[in-house]
Amino acid sequence: MNESSIYVIADESIKYSFSMQLAYLSTVNIAHRVFLGGVKCQIPPNTPNLLMIGTSNFNDLVLSFGGIIPEIGSTNQNVKILFGIECFDDHCIESISSGWRGGVNFFNQKRIGIEESNSEISLGPIASASLACYYAFCKVFKLNDNGIDLNFGLSLWNINSKYEWYYAENDGPENPYLPRNIWMLGLGHLGQAYLWTLGLMPFDRPDLVQILLQDADIVEPENIGSQVLSFDGYIRKPKTRACMSFLEGLNFRTQIIEKPFVKGDCEQEWAQAYPFLLNGVDNVKTRKSINKSSFKLFLDGATNGKFDLFDSFTMKNISFIEKEFDLLWPIETEDNAIFHKNLYQKYEKTHQCGQLTNIGISTPFVGLFSSTILISELIRSLNKGKKYSIISLQMRDLSSLEAIEDGVYNNDLLRFAL
Repeated sequence: MNESSIYVIADESIKYSFSMQLAYLSTVNIAHRVFLGGVKCQIPPNTPNLLMIGTSNFNDLVLSFGGIIPEIGSTNQNVKILFGIECFDDHCIESISSGWRGGVNFFNQKRIGIEESNSEISLGPIASASLACYYAFCKVFKLNDNGIDLNFGLSLWNINSKYEWYYAENDGPENPYLPRNIWMLGLGHLGQAYLWTLGLMPFDRPDLVQILLQDADIVEPENIGSQVLSFDGYIRKPKTRACMSFLEGLNFRTQIIEKPFVKGDCEQEWAQAYPFLLNGVDNVKTRKSINKSSFKLFLDGATNGKFDLFDSFTMKNISFIEKEFDLLWPIETEDNAIFHKNLYQKYEKTHQCGQLTNIGISTPFVGLFSSTILISELIRSLNKGKKYSIISLQMRDLSSLEAIEDGVYNNDLLRFAL
């Protein structure tokens, strides 16, 4: 990984496209954590920044997130992520997105196009960036067994639209109702990805939104490679502070709890202010201690720790699943006793991220792609969108995505929105 690098190249159209800029910046944020030899950025000079983050100059913003400006030279043998440019060799991946829709194009296939809109929805651009980085990862490290990459993507408004994902009717509302108060539990790989996607949604009045940040961990050097709000300056500092800095920079209000979640936390009087719980803690004991009746919407996300499933994700809409917690999250027997039992006991005691390599494999592109699935469920719940009880997928084959529909949301949650 120390020697790996990619190019991220955009044409002049990035000067005028919010979606393209957000996808580009998300790509750089992901890629500089994965391709440690450098993320070489080619963008038009003096591109104005259309995003709600950073300075007025988009080029400077890209550099602040880890991009580098390379010397002019041939890119023929390098993996390239393109924006507004059609793929011209087998090393290319084109990122395409608008609003609720995001996907990728490859070389020698019929190019999928999405008509540019004025939408400032974060979901499609971040999904597209995540997919592009995933496929770049597979190309650089030769993980694709069949060698065939097919143009594909998804609609976050209509998850089951399959190959019609990019049709205009599968875009969602441009100006949706957005949540007012959210409890974010767990600020690691998934939790930070949720906040990136949620924080960059088009809130008119973020100063009216309060986000509760709960996590007991500090940022360790190994977290930088997978957690998109963690940077070197936050090492040895609580993860809550990295997340708080990002959110307050966008003018959100925050509250922090720097301790593990314990049974009874959600019954506290102050907890009643938070109708939405987004869980990023991948721990069965913690999940089972949450009283789902305390929340109007409880969304849980999980990745898979096994190497062959590292690109998989499952979202469970706990508020609308009738199963008992023991059936939702069965206690798995340990079948891969790689380490001494004392290490497992240490993990059970501290639950620190990254402490055991077989407890979880996390990558920033899986985290951010997963975040678009979970955050889209939250936003659909406020905008009479489709309700999904479970969504399960692997990034390598989105055609196998399974989304269990459970009707359509009504207006019951609208009173908790802006």
